[in-house]
Amino acid sequence: MTAKGKQMKPRHPIDLDEAKDILRRFVVRARRVAAHSMVKDQSVLKYVNPTFTIQRQEGEPIKLKYHMPDQEIFESLAARTRPCILEREPVYLDKVFRSVTMCLGTRKMNEAAQKCFDECKAHFAHLRDKNGGTSYSIQMFDTNDVPLGEPMSDLLIGEAWLYSDLVHADPQGRKAEATALSYRDRYYAGTSFFSQLSIIIVNMLNLITALNQNFGFDIDSKAWEEQVVASDEDSERVAENMYMLPQGTQIPDGVSPKDMPNAVDVSSMTETAWALNPQQRASVILCKADGQPVDRFHGIYSWNDDKMTLLVEDTFICELGIGKQAALPAGFKEIEVTRRVFKGDPTMTAKVWDAVKRADIMIGVIPRKEGTAYVIVPFRENEVHVENGKMLLRSAIEEGHPTDETSM
Repeated sequence: MTAKGKQMKPRHPIDLDEAKDILRRFVVRARRVAAHSMVKDQSVLKYVNPTFTIQRQEGEPIKLKYHMPDQEIFESLAARTRPCILEREPVYLDKVFRSVTMCLGTRKMNEAAQKCFDECKAHFAHLRDKNGGTSYSIQMFDTNDVPLGEPMSDLLIGEAWLYSDLVHADPQGRKAEATALSYRDRYYAGTSFFSQLSIIIVNMLNLITALNQNFGFDIDSKAWEEQVVASDEDSERVAENMYMLPQGTQIPDGVSPKDMPNAVDVSSMTETAWALNPQQRASVILCKADGQPVDRFHGIYSWNDDKMTLLVEDTFICELGIGKQAALPAGFKEIEVTRRVFKGDPTMTAKVWDAVKRADIMIGVIPRKEGTAYVIVPFRENEVHVENGKMLLRSAIEEGHPTDETSM
């Protein structure tokens, strides 16, 4: 019992169900370790045993060249392995070893599996034994060659690197003593410590996978399917509809986000720009030749050199070759209208194209610092004449099937 009256969690699993859960959690964590670049390309094997090169050159002092991996890459490997050395974690390796034994019961592993299991246990015991399991030790002396404290093993120093330099700022006990060493000494020891640990973890993952298949441990199969690292595909996501609401908005049960006040359909390029970039707004009016309105829609525009691009409700785009400083629309040189193939709101798309079929002229109303500009796009060849201009016939709008998309 603790001072607060709470019972401490047992060090080992108490029953078969808990053992299976520990192995499930471990498989997920171990797969994350196995997915690390240093494990996948096996470069971690170079740092399992601490090594250095002695460099001698005539007339120069002896130099030691420590072999250490890139720190930023190695730190991520150490972070992925860390829960397996913390006793309070369910994937602490001693708990994993015990869970394997409990799931086996009276059944026996084959010789190769038993050898792997025994070696993993022995190597982990070696890592935990900060004295007897040492590969090398460092002794500090004062200026009078008097020892300062006890020798510190590479395992103690390596673990001190994790606690004092990577994840914590208040190491205790002997780990605190190791902070008197140089950062190089702590990191050098850490590379060997966590390289060894990662190899143990991956070997145990492979062993547990085989035992689960051979003996039917009944570990949840999702442990081998759950995503453990981000992939290139995660940078993209398909969304049919997406709406933006003011921060803190509460959506009542049964109410669609699109029906909420101030909802912005950010799956629409046009509506997103209208909400976030007011300077791009354009009001688009479709009307008859006599000026009678057919319908009105949102549009957005942008400049690229001497070409203005006008997008209407994610449905079609007008590219107008005009001088940016010229008076509109007298400066028209070219007009092209291309039907869009956005996966936008089909209802809005149908509404826009129904209006286009019934209209003779499109007028884009664009507010500018110099005053409101009007972009006039004819839908009939003989309605508006543009000198040296290129105009799209009404039939082309109705029947056109472009094969590509134009980006704003």
